[in-house]
Amino acid sequence: GAPVRKALCLISSLTVSLALTACANAVTFPNARLGAADRQVDSVSGLLFKPEGKGPFPAVVLLHSCGGFTSHVASDWPNYLTGLGYVVLSVDTFGSRGYARCPNPYSGTTTFVKDAYGALDFLAAQPFVERDRIAVMGFSAGANHINSGIVPVRERDSGGANFKAAVAFYGLCSRIPSYPEGSIPLMQIAAERDTFHAPGCEQIKSLFPEIEVHVIPAAYHAFDSPEASGKRGAVGERMEYNRSATERARELTRIFLAKHLSR
Repeated sequence: GAPVRKALCLISSLTVSLALTACANAVTFPNARLGAADRQVDSVSGLLFKPEGKGPFPAVVLLHSCGGFTSHVASDWPNYLTGLGYVVLSVDTFGSRGYARCPNPYSGTTTFVKDAYGALDFLAAQPFVERDRIAVMGFSAGANHINSGIVPVRERDSGGANFKAAVAFYGLCSRIPSYPEGSIPLMQIAAERDTFHAPGCEQIKSLFPEIEVHVIPAAYHAFDSPEASGKRGAVGERMEYNRSATERARELTRIFLAKHLSR
């Protein structure tokens, strides 16, 4: 199995507004092959968070944005989700390959998808995780790869476990090629003032009404990431933290995960 390193406590120095401390285990795991012809396997690093108790617990895999492995996915969301009773594995796709953020050779490839399934397989093998109750959440770049590479997969070629549900934050909804019957439950959370991403998510509501779509009013791209506030995204989009939008998105996520990861 993949090694689990000693426990560590992460205290974010990147944002003053982060008051909580998250205790996690640093882990490494192989990413998954996509089909028999795919021979490339990488060792991927991440942080594993676990609620108090023996479990078994449902779990969530987190895929970061173009901003890379920041406190947004290394403590903010893990703190919230473990508080709800979920095991969380936050995947460091860029850092595992020597990059901090976009642009890099891995931001537009299937690497995110392979890493997500590797994380899923790792979690499914843990005795404290319920292997048939694992969801995936992605942000911006991570959301794009959920839409294009994970949602369309009804059964994995390898026969391995599949995700029970997916949540995509401010990604490109136009990346969803189809949504046939039997697709995993999917929720899109978009930001009203994100003029690059939000319009496609508005359109997807009529194309695929089974997809749950929420457009958060008065919010910009990366509204839930304090350290991204005031910066520009990969395509120049404005990013601005919004506490009320974050609270709304967290509540939507809580309800969605409770619905689809319940026994």
